[in-house]
Amino acid sequence: MSAPYAVHRGAAGAVPAAGRRLPRPPAEIAVPGLAALVAGLWSLGSPPLWRDEAATVSAIVRSLPELLHLLESVDAVHGAYYALMHGLAALLGTGPVGLRLPSVVFAALAAAGVGALGRALGHPRAGLYGGVLLAGMPIFSRYAQEARPYALALAVAVGATLLLVRALRRRTAGAFALYGLAVAALGHVNLFAGLIVAAHGCFTLLTRGPVVRWCAAAGAALAAVAPLAWVASRQRAQIGWIPRPDLADAGMLAVRLFGDVGALRPAWLGLAPLIWALAVCGAVRLARGGADGLHRRCGGDPGVSPPGRPLLALALPWLLVPPLTLLAVSWAAQPVYVFRYVLCCVPAAALLAGAGLAALPGKAVPGVLAAGLALSLPGHAAVRGPEGRQDDPGPVVRLVAAAARPGDGVLFVPARVRKYAVVYPEVFGRLTDVALATSPERHGSFTGRQVGRRRLVARLHGLRTVWVVGHTGATRLSERRFRLLSRSFVHTGQWRFRGMFVARFVARSQVSSNGAGVGKYASRNRLSSSSCSGVVGAVSLRQNASCLRRASMRRSFAGVLRRERST
Repeated sequence: MSAPYAVHRGAAGAVPAAGRRLPRPPAEIAVPGLAALVAGLWSLGSPPLWRDEAATVSAIVRSLPELLHLLESVDAVHGAYYALMHGLAALLGTGPVGLRLPSVVFAALAAAGVGALGRALGHPRAGLYGGVLLAGMPIFSRYAQEARPYALALAVAVGATLLLVRALRRRTAGAFALYGLAVAALGHVNLFAGLIVAAHGCFTLLTRGPVVRWCAAAGAALAAVAPLAWVASRQRAQIGWIPRPDLADAGMLAVRLFGDVGALRPAWLGLAPLIWALAVCGAVRLARGGADGLHRRCGGDPGVSPPGRPLLALALPWLLVPPLTLLAVSWAAQPVYVFRYVLCCVPAAALLAGAGLAALPGKAVPGVLAAGLALSLPGHAAVRGPEGRQDDPGPVVRLVAAAARPGDGVLFVPARVRKYAVVYPEVFGRLTDVALATSPERHGSFTGRQVGRRRLVARLHGLRTVWVVGHTGATRLSERRFRLLSRSFVHTGQWRFRGMFVARFVARSQVSSNGAGVGKYASRNRLSSSSCSGVVGAVSLRQNASCLRRASMRRSFAGVLRRERST
């Protein structure tokens, strides 16, 4: 166990004389922050708002009483983020760029915080390189460009860790109180990110910090989060979809924790092996007692005693404890592991990799950074393309906008797909939502309340066309609705996209009035289906080929429902 450490102090800690300008942020803080900002703004609006971001839009456009009503039944764990975004949406709007811009800023703060951590631990160059590596990671950009709370949790986790380092240096009640507030804030942003507290406890023990004061601060923070945890436990059905992780999930964890998204095949090709090698190099160098030389090479002041191994004592528990805990709970009890819940551990891998890069000869650093950039490009292209999310509503919206007529019916399958009606009101607002009884705002949910069978039959009467929009896969209830729909309507077209589908049903009375049999009408409308795909392709040539390929592989609608699984 190492002795208590002295934190490296640089020029940034000096107080400016009266009348002088405030000093510029040191390079190890400014450069990673700017790099993350550039990476986050790159093609920020390209990926369409997917289903989780649609939930954000649905929540934040409500009034505050309606938002509170929603949180009583679902998504209480995201209440702090929704409240923050409710205020920001008034300034930034609810378009893709405006919604995602706060996450870009939060991600930039997290990257800058990694540089600040390296500086606070006496390894400024390790912090600089670690922050730059973090900013260049595809997995980092994936969540920096998403209107969800995970980038905010990342920033708060790094900030809480910085406050812990500060508290262990000052050892005052006030410093630990600030740390406790940061941990409480982290728990309200993301409950599972609060597992980082266990890693902080390991760091406090390994550096011989004031354990009693740390326990008091952490205990008070956990007590502040306890009411939210109790409410979340009553809403645990909303994570009932999480599968039990297998060896493939554990393998992908090793890829994602070290910055990649597995865009190549096999998934471990890409950036992750380079970050593995750098992190192992840094950890081994520190563990074998190379702290003196690494301290000087990383830019530490030769006149200040090296800080022992606090970087290793901080980064290793931070990297390993939260994900291993979630995996163990998922295997032993209820499945709760999803990678985004442990995204806050990625800065630890970046910090270790930064230490490894700082230990290399200076002439090798540009080449390694260039290699990392090249290896990260496939992942960056993937997260910014239509395949970067679980679903791609863009072609669906363009198809419905081009082919549906005002007054046509729309049926969302399952009901949670109705969130897209809030995101694209100009498209779905002109259609009749045949299954909606009570709006999501009044019902206090994302789905609203559905009508019963008899009322649905009454609403379908008189409609000429019904468009079914849904996720690939549906429940048995949805199958019953489709059977009910088929009694009065003919299934005349279907288009499948990433994670979503559109099906068109035309009234049998409309078919008869045109003087054509069902078979002839359906055959004729296959050409109309192709023309709709052409409309989608006219908007996006790159997606045209994909739409046509999928249209040529149409299956019967019932077969799709049997074989697909809800994502």
